Amino acid sequence: MKSTILLLFVILASCSKDSSKGFNAQLPSETQVGANTFGVTINGKVYLPRDPIGTNVGGSNGHGMRLWGGGIAPNEYVEIVVVDGASSVGFKMTIHIQNTSTLGIYQLKQSNFQNQADSILENHIFFKIYDYNLGNYAYYGSIENQAILKISRRDNGIISGNFSGKFVRYDNPNEFITITDGRFDINSFTLESQPFP
Repeated sequence: MKSTILLLFVILASCSKDSSKGFNAQLPSETQVGANTFGVTINGKVYLPRDPIGTNVGGSNGHGMRLWGGGIAPNEYVEIVVVDGASSVGFKMTIHIQNTSTLGIYQLKQSNFQNQADSILENHIFFKIYDYNLGNYAYYGSIENQAILKISRRDNGIISGNFSGKFVRYDNPNEFITITDGRFDINSFTLESQPFP
Protein backbone atom coordinates (compact mmCIF):
# COMPACT_ATOMS: atom_id res chain seq x y z
CA MET A 1 0.00 0.00 0.00
CA LYS A 2 2.81 2.40 0.91
CA SER A 3 4.56 1.67 -2.39
CA THR A 4 1.31 2.41 -4.30
CA ILE A 5 0.92 5.74 -2.53
CA LEU A 6 4.57 6.58 -3.17
CA LEU A 7 4.22 5.70 -6.86
CA LEU A 8 1.07 7.85 -7.13
CA PHE A 9 2.90 10.76 -5.47
CA VAL A 10 5.85 10.46 -7.89
CA ILE A 11 3.52 10.40 -10.91
CA LEU A 12 1.60 13.45 -9.71
CA ALA A 13 4.76 15.35 -8.84
CA SER A 14 6.20 14.70 -12.28
CA CYS A 15 3.19 16.19 -14.09
CA SER A 16 3.97 19.48 -15.80
CA LYS A 17 3.09 22.74 -14.13
CA ASP A 18 0.86 23.46 -17.11
CA SER A 19 -1.53 20.60 -16.50
CA SER A 20 -1.78 21.33 -12.78
CA LYS A 21 -2.91 24.89 -13.58
CA GLY A 22 -5.20 23.81 -16.40
CA PHE A 23 -3.10 25.73 -18.94
CA ASN A 24 -4.17 24.99 -22.49
CA ALA A 25 -2.06 26.88 -25.03
CA GLN A 26 -3.91 28.09 -28.10
CA LEU A 27 -2.73 30.35 -30.88
CA PRO A 28 -3.96 33.93 -30.52
CA SER A 29 -5.89 35.55 -33.34
CA GLU A 30 -3.81 37.36 -35.94
CA THR A 31 -4.37 41.05 -35.23
CA GLN A 32 -2.67 44.38 -35.92
CA VAL A 33 -3.93 46.42 -32.94
CA GLY A 34 -1.05 46.12 -30.48
CA ALA A 35 -2.65 43.32 -28.45
CA ASN A 36 0.72 42.12 -27.09
CA THR A 37 0.21 38.60 -28.37
CA PHE A 38 2.52 35.98 -29.80
CA GLY A 39 2.04 32.37 -30.78
CA VAL A 40 3.74 29.68 -32.79
CA THR A 41 3.21 25.96 -33.33
CA ILE A 42 6.33 23.79 -33.44
CA ASN A 43 6.07 20.01 -33.84
CA GLY A 44 2.38 20.16 -32.99
CA LYS A 45 2.85 22.12 -29.75
CA VAL A 46 1.72 25.72 -29.31
CA TYR A 47 4.24 28.04 -27.65
CA LEU A 48 3.18 31.30 -26.03
CA PRO A 49 4.98 33.89 -23.91
CA ARG A 50 4.77 33.13 -20.19
CA ASP A 51 6.50 35.03 -17.41
CA PRO A 52 9.27 32.98 -15.75
CA ILE A 53 8.21 31.31 -12.50
CA GLY A 54 10.21 28.11 -12.72
CA THR A 55 12.60 27.02 -15.43
CA ASN A 56 13.91 30.34 -16.72
CA VAL A 57 15.10 29.57 -20.23
CA GLY A 58 15.17 33.28 -20.92
CA GLY A 59 18.23 34.12 -18.86
CA SER A 60 17.98 37.74 -17.76
CA ASN A 61 14.77 38.17 -19.75
CA GLY A 62 12.46 38.03 -16.70
CA HIS A 63 9.30 38.67 -18.72
CA GLY A 64 7.32 36.52 -21.17
CA MET A 65 7.97 38.88 -24.06
CA ARG A 66 10.35 41.80 -24.60
CA LEU A 67 11.02 44.21 -27.42
CA TRP A 68 14.60 45.43 -27.74
CA GLY A 69 16.01 47.98 -30.10
CA GLY A 70 19.47 49.21 -30.93
CA GLY A 71 22.13 49.77 -33.49
CA ILE A 72 23.34 52.90 -35.20
CA ALA A 73 21.97 54.16 -38.53
CA PRO A 74 21.83 52.68 -41.04
CA ASN A 75 21.94 49.41 -39.08
CA GLU A 76 19.12 49.81 -36.58
CA TYR A 77 17.36 46.67 -35.40
CA VAL A 78 14.41 45.55 -33.31
CA GLU A 79 14.27 42.19 -31.55
CA ILE A 80 11.23 40.38 -30.26
CA VAL A 81 12.33 38.00 -27.51
CA VAL A 82 9.73 35.47 -26.34
CA VAL A 83 10.12 33.00 -23.48
CA ASP A 84 7.86 30.43 -21.92
CA GLY A 85 9.27 30.39 -18.41
CA ALA A 86 6.24 28.84 -16.73
CA SER A 87 6.19 25.43 -18.40
CA SER A 88 8.16 22.50 -17.09
CA VAL A 89 10.85 22.82 -19.78
CA GLY A 90 10.24 26.21 -21.40
CA PHE A 91 11.03 27.77 -24.75
CA LYS A 92 12.85 30.85 -26.08
CA MET A 93 12.70 32.56 -29.48
CA THR A 94 14.43 35.66 -30.83
CA ILE A 95 13.11 37.43 -33.93
CA HIS A 96 15.79 39.82 -35.19
CA ILE A 97 14.35 42.50 -37.49
CA GLN A 98 17.05 44.52 -39.23
CA ASN A 99 16.42 47.81 -41.09
CA THR A 100 12.79 46.91 -41.73
CA SER A 101 10.80 50.12 -41.56
CA THR A 102 8.36 49.32 -44.36
CA LEU A 103 5.53 46.81 -44.53
CA GLY A 104 5.98 43.72 -46.63
CA ILE A 105 7.39 40.23 -46.85
CA TYR A 106 11.08 39.71 -46.08
CA GLN A 107 13.17 36.62 -46.75
CA LEU A 108 14.94 35.46 -43.59
CA LYS A 109 18.67 34.90 -43.77
CA GLN A 110 20.86 32.17 -42.29
CA SER A 111 20.84 32.74 -38.54
CA ASN A 112 24.11 33.02 -36.67
CA PHE A 113 22.22 32.21 -33.42
CA GLN A 114 23.33 35.54 -31.92
CA ASN A 115 21.27 38.50 -30.80
CA GLN A 116 21.61 42.27 -30.51
CA ALA A 117 25.06 43.62 -31.48
CA ASP A 118 26.40 40.09 -32.10
CA SER A 119 23.68 39.34 -34.64
CA ILE A 120 24.18 39.38 -38.37
CA LEU A 121 22.86 42.59 -39.99
CA GLU A 122 19.95 40.70 -41.55
CA ASN A 123 16.46 39.49 -40.62
CA HIS A 124 16.63 36.09 -38.95
CA ILE A 125 15.00 33.96 -36.25
CA PHE A 126 16.46 31.46 -33.82
CA PHE A 127 14.96 29.52 -30.94
CA LYS A 128 15.48 26.72 -28.46
CA ILE A 129 13.03 24.03 -27.51
CA TYR A 130 13.35 20.99 -25.30
CA ASP A 131 14.20 17.75 -27.07
CA TYR A 132 12.97 14.83 -24.98
CA ASN A 133 15.10 12.38 -26.99
CA LEU A 134 18.23 14.29 -25.98
CA GLY A 135 17.06 15.21 -22.52
CA ASN A 136 18.26 18.72 -23.30
CA TYR A 137 17.51 21.82 -25.36
CA ALA A 138 17.97 21.95 -29.12
CA TYR A 139 18.63 25.17 -31.03
CA TYR A 140 17.13 25.96 -34.44
CA GLY A 141 17.65 28.91 -36.76
CA SER A 142 16.39 30.29 -40.03
CA ILE A 143 17.94 29.10 -43.28
CA GLU A 144 18.95 31.44 -46.09
CA ASN A 145 15.83 32.34 -48.10
CA GLN A 146 13.77 29.39 -46.79
CA ALA A 147 11.67 31.31 -44.28
CA ILE A 148 9.75 34.58 -44.42
CA LEU A 149 8.84 37.38 -42.06
CA LYS A 150 5.79 39.44 -42.98
CA ILE A 151 5.44 42.87 -41.34
CA SER A 152 1.75 43.85 -41.45
CA ARG A 153 1.91 46.96 -39.27
CA ARG A 154 4.71 49.14 -37.95
CA ASP A 155 3.58 52.52 -36.62
CA ASN A 156 2.63 54.29 -33.39
CA GLY A 157 4.74 51.87 -31.36
CA ILE A 158 2.97 48.81 -32.81
CA ILE A 159 4.68 46.05 -34.74
CA SER A 160 2.59 43.16 -36.08
CA GLY A 161 3.22 40.33 -38.44
CA ASN A 162 3.75 36.64 -38.97
CA PHE A 163 6.50 34.23 -39.93
CA SER A 164 6.90 30.79 -41.41
CA GLY A 165 9.44 28.57 -43.08
CA LYS A 166 12.18 26.02 -42.60
CA PHE A 167 14.61 26.11 -39.66
CA VAL A 168 17.77 24.04 -39.20
CA ARG A 169 19.19 22.58 -36.03
CA TYR A 170 22.36 24.29 -34.83
CA ASP A 171 24.41 21.13 -34.32
CA ASN A 172 22.85 18.98 -37.04
CA PRO A 173 22.54 20.48 -40.55
CA ASN A 174 20.37 17.53 -41.62
CA GLU A 175 17.59 18.12 -39.08
CA PHE A 176 14.86 20.63 -39.85
CA ILE A 177 11.68 22.02 -38.33
CA THR A 178 8.98 23.69 -40.42
CA ILE A 179 6.86 26.48 -38.91
CA THR A 180 3.66 27.43 -40.70
CA ASP A 181 1.89 29.74 -38.28
CA GLY A 182 4.07 32.08 -36.20
CA ARG A 183 2.41 35.42 -35.36
CA PHE A 184 2.89 38.51 -33.21
CA ASP A 185 1.14 41.80 -32.43
CA ILE A 186 3.09 44.05 -30.05
CA ASN A 187 2.58 47.51 -28.59
CA SER A 188 5.94 48.80 -27.40
CA PHE A 189 4.24 51.33 -25.08
CA THR A 190 2.30 48.73 -23.08
CA LEU A 191 4.36 45.54 -23.43
CA GLU A 192 6.41 46.02 -20.25
CA SER A 193 3.28 46.13 -18.06
CA GLN A 194 1.58 43.21 -19.83
CA PRO A 195 1.46 40.06 -17.69
CA PHE A 196 1.97 36.70 -19.40
CA PRO A 197 0.64 34.09 -16.93
